[in-house]
Amino acid sequence: MIRQITLIRFKPTASSSDIDLMGKGFKELADVVPGIRRFEFGSDLQLLEDAWNYALVIDFIGLDDWRDYRDHPRHLAFAERFMPLIDDIARVQYQVNAT
Repeated sequence: MIRQITLIRFKPTASSSDIDLMGKGFKELADVVPGIRRFEFGSDLQLLEDAWNYALVIDFIGLDDWRDYRDHPRHLAFAERFMPLIDDIARVQYQVNAT
């Protein structure tokens, strides 16, 4: 299984309604490819000052499923729509429980 973790920092101009719309968009992406096994996301709880604003965790059955998601037209359109809200983004993909 491949896990992708994405961390987001929004631009100061991003409104709470913009962020809510992005969350609704994530819900629509949760089943865009059959190989997605987990799709979780949400705003930071603001427990620490230097934390990111938003997190996304997606589990894929395998690498081909990750590629299908990455290249899917709905995912690409989503990214094009919401990237203007984002100041910084960090991503990591790893094999779950790899030894």
